[in-house]
Amino acid sequence: MLLAVRLMFFGAERHRLSRPDALPLRRSEPAIVAFLVMFGIAGYLSVRQMGVTSIAALAIAAVLGIVFAGIVTRIAVAAERIQPEHDPDDPRFSLQGRVGRVTVAIPANGEGMIRYEDAGAFVTIRARDIANHAIGADEEVLW
Repeated sequence: MLLAVRLMFFGAERHRLSRPDALPLRRSEPAIVAFLVMFGIAGYLSVRQMGVTSIAALAIAAVLGIVFAGIVTRIAVAAERIQPEHDPDDPRFSLQGRVGRVTVAIPANGEGMIRYEDAGAFVTIRARDIANHAIGADEEVLW
Protein backbone atom coordinates (compact mmCIF):
# COMPACT_ATOMS: atom_id res chain seq x y z
CA MET A 1 0.00 0.00 0.00
CA LEU A 2 2.84 2.41 0.81
CA LEU A 3 4.44 1.76 -2.58
CA ALA A 4 1.12 2.57 -4.28
CA VAL A 5 0.85 5.83 -2.33
CA ARG A 6 4.45 6.72 -3.24
CA LEU A 7 3.67 6.05 -6.89
CA MET A 8 0.57 8.25 -6.72
CA PHE A 9 2.53 11.13 -5.19
CA PHE A 10 5.75 10.96 -7.21
CA GLY A 11 4.79 9.07 -10.38
CA ALA A 12 6.93 6.66 -12.34
CA GLU A 13 8.81 9.09 -14.57
CA ARG A 14 12.57 9.23 -14.56
CA HIS A 15 14.10 12.61 -13.86
CA ARG A 16 17.36 11.99 -15.70
CA LEU A 17 17.73 9.58 -18.57
CA SER A 18 20.92 7.55 -18.53
CA ARG A 19 20.77 6.88 -22.28
CA PRO A 20 19.14 8.97 -25.00
CA ASP A 21 17.07 5.99 -26.18
CA ALA A 22 15.99 5.05 -22.64
CA LEU A 23 12.31 5.04 -21.83
CA PRO A 24 11.42 7.96 -19.53
CA LEU A 25 9.46 5.62 -17.24
CA ARG A 26 10.44 3.22 -14.49
CA ARG A 27 8.57 0.06 -15.40
CA SER A 28 9.18 -1.78 -12.16
CA GLU A 29 7.16 0.43 -9.82
CA PRO A 30 3.82 0.32 -11.70
CA ALA A 31 4.33 -3.40 -12.31
CA ILE A 32 5.06 -4.16 -8.65
CA VAL A 33 2.08 -2.11 -7.44
CA ALA A 34 -0.23 -3.72 -10.02
CA PHE A 35 1.01 -7.22 -9.11
CA LEU A 36 0.59 -6.68 -5.37
CA VAL A 37 -2.89 -5.16 -5.72
CA MET A 38 -4.18 -7.93 -7.99
CA PHE A 39 -2.40 -10.62 -5.95
CA GLY A 40 -4.14 -9.40 -2.80
CA ILE A 41 -7.58 -9.04 -4.39
CA ALA A 42 -7.44 -12.34 -6.25
CA GLY A 43 -6.05 -14.21 -3.24
CA TYR A 44 -8.70 -12.83 -0.91
CA LEU A 45 -11.57 -13.53 -3.31
CA SER A 46 -10.26 -17.03 -4.11
CA VAL A 47 -10.13 -18.07 -0.47
CA ARG A 48 -13.21 -16.23 0.84
CA GLN A 49 -15.66 -16.35 -2.06
CA MET A 50 -14.64 -19.36 -4.15
CA GLY A 51 -13.55 -21.53 -1.24
CA VAL A 52 -10.44 -22.97 -2.93
CA THR A 53 -7.46 -24.28 -1.02
CA SER A 54 -4.61 -22.02 0.02
CA ILE A 55 -2.20 -23.48 -2.56
CA ALA A 56 -4.71 -23.05 -5.39
CA ALA A 57 -5.55 -19.51 -4.23
CA LEU A 58 -1.83 -18.67 -4.17
CA ALA A 59 -1.39 -19.98 -7.72
CA ILE A 60 -4.50 -18.16 -9.02
CA ALA A 61 -3.45 -14.92 -7.33
CA ALA A 62 0.11 -15.16 -8.67
CA VAL A 63 -1.02 -15.78 -12.25
CA LEU A 64 -3.59 -13.00 -12.17
CA GLY A 65 -1.07 -10.66 -10.53
CA ILE A 66 1.51 -11.31 -13.26
CA VAL A 67 -1.06 -10.81 -16.03
CA PHE A 68 -2.35 -7.60 -14.45
CA ALA A 69 1.21 -6.29 -13.94
CA GLY A 70 1.91 -6.89 -17.63
CA ILE A 71 -1.27 -5.09 -18.69
CA VAL A 72 -0.60 -2.10 -16.43
CA THR A 73 3.01 -1.86 -17.61
CA ARG A 74 1.93 -1.87 -21.27
CA ILE A 75 -0.65 0.85 -20.59
CA ALA A 76 1.87 2.97 -18.66
CA VAL A 77 4.50 2.66 -21.41
CA ALA A 78 1.94 3.43 -24.14
CA ALA A 79 0.69 6.48 -22.24
CA GLU A 80 4.25 7.72 -21.72
CA ARG A 81 5.04 7.49 -25.44
CA ILE A 82 2.09 9.69 -26.46
CA GLN A 83 3.35 13.01 -27.80
CA PRO A 84 0.93 15.95 -27.57
CA GLU A 85 0.03 17.59 -30.88
CA HIS A 86 0.54 21.06 -29.45
CA ASP A 87 1.94 22.72 -26.38
CA PRO A 88 -0.41 21.82 -23.51
CA ASP A 89 0.24 25.10 -21.67
CA ASP A 90 -2.93 27.13 -21.50
CA PRO A 91 -2.26 30.68 -22.76
CA ARG A 92 -4.74 32.08 -20.22
CA PHE A 93 -2.27 31.29 -17.46
CA SER A 94 0.93 32.48 -19.18
CA LEU A 95 0.75 35.88 -17.48
CA GLN A 96 0.30 34.57 -13.95
CA GLY A 97 2.93 35.76 -11.52
CA ARG A 98 3.86 38.89 -13.47
CA VAL A 99 4.16 42.34 -11.97
CA GLY A 100 2.54 45.27 -13.69
CA ARG A 101 1.48 48.85 -13.03
CA VAL A 102 -2.05 50.20 -13.28
CA THR A 103 -2.15 52.90 -15.99
CA VAL A 104 -5.91 53.54 -15.97
CA ALA A 105 -7.63 53.16 -12.59
CA ILE A 106 -9.66 49.98 -12.17
CA PRO A 107 -13.06 50.78 -10.66
CA ALA A 108 -14.96 48.30 -8.50
CA ASN A 109 -16.81 45.90 -10.83
CA GLY A 110 -15.18 47.56 -13.84
CA GLU A 111 -12.19 47.47 -16.16
CA GLY A 112 -9.01 49.51 -16.24
CA MET A 113 -5.64 49.14 -17.91
CA ILE A 114 -2.34 47.74 -16.71
CA ARG A 115 1.12 47.83 -18.24
CA TYR A 116 3.85 45.22 -17.90
CA GLU A 117 7.16 44.39 -19.51
CA ASP A 118 7.46 41.35 -21.77
CA ALA A 119 10.73 40.52 -23.54
CA GLY A 120 11.98 44.09 -23.25
CA ALA A 121 8.81 45.71 -24.61
CA PHE A 122 5.97 47.24 -22.63
CA VAL A 123 2.50 45.78 -23.15
CA THR A 124 -0.77 47.41 -22.10
CA ILE A 125 -3.85 45.25 -21.52
CA ARG A 126 -7.31 45.54 -19.99
CA ALA A 127 -7.67 44.35 -16.39
CA ARG A 128 -10.27 43.72 -13.69
CA ASP A 129 -9.87 43.11 -9.98
CA ILE A 130 -11.11 39.60 -9.12
CA ALA A 131 -12.25 40.79 -5.68
CA ASN A 132 -14.28 43.62 -7.26
CA HIS A 133 -12.33 46.33 -5.43
CA ALA A 134 -11.15 49.58 -6.92
CA ILE A 135 -7.42 49.93 -7.70
CA GLY A 136 -5.96 53.36 -8.23
CA ALA A 137 -3.73 54.43 -11.09
CA ASP A 138 0.04 53.97 -10.76
CA GLU A 139 -0.29 51.10 -8.23
CA GLU A 140 1.80 47.99 -8.68
CA VAL A 141 -0.19 44.79 -9.19
CA LEU A 142 0.65 41.11 -9.35
CA TRP A 143 -1.53 38.70 -11.26
